[in-house]
Amino acid sequence: MRKLIITILGLSLFCFSANAFERKIGFSASMAMLDTTVTDDIDSNGSIDTTKDISNDVIIPSFFLEFATDLPNGAKASFGVDYIPMSAELESRSTTQSSNGTSGTNSGTLDASNHITAYATLGGDVAGNHVFALAGMMYAEGEYDLKSVSSTNRTGDVNIQGTKLGIGIERDMGEGFMRVVLSDNDYDPVSATTSNATKVTADIDSTNLTVSFGRSF
Repeated sequence: MRKLIITILGLSLFCFSANAFERKIGFSASMAMLDTTVTDDIDSNGSIDTTKDISNDVIIPSFFLEFATDLPNGAKASFGVDYIPMSAELESRSTTQSSNGTSGTNSGTLDASNHITAYATLGGDVAGNHVFALAGMMYAEGEYDLKSVSSTNRTGDVNIQGTKLGIGIERDMGEGFMRVVLSDNDYDPVSATTSNATKVTADIDSTNLTVSFGRSF
């Protein structure tokens, strides 16, 4: 994550030094419709013992910094970085288990922080609006907390990565602009193992509807 931030800062300084780039900053609010498939491999032997699907809707705020430039034939391209300045719960699940005559609830959470999306857009003007496609890579630091009736609790850290694909439309509003983006966010599966060798894997996907307001300078 530290190397990624240094790389992004380096690219940002380069873009600020290039007069050909239009700078954009702004604030976004995303309605994230999270769909998570959680699987348990009780013996960590490669076979799936239980599967559970979880859906959850959350609103996530973020800030973005973007550099845009004009291309031939009226096209426009941009490079941007979106940062979520808060910790967000990406996944939470629970299930009942009986072990050695004792019944209880297994539970687990996965929290993400320092969530950064580096992205690029390509598009053009249509009927006075800027219409574009978006592609990006997502990075975050994750912390999991697993509680099992048949083992001790376990916490740990994981790196979270994923890809982002979307389409959007942007419209000038006097001194600023408004943007709406619909995107599909596909995170790589995240796994953790309890002390009794149960491997828990969460495969997280999200459909986001994002509204942004910003200014160009």
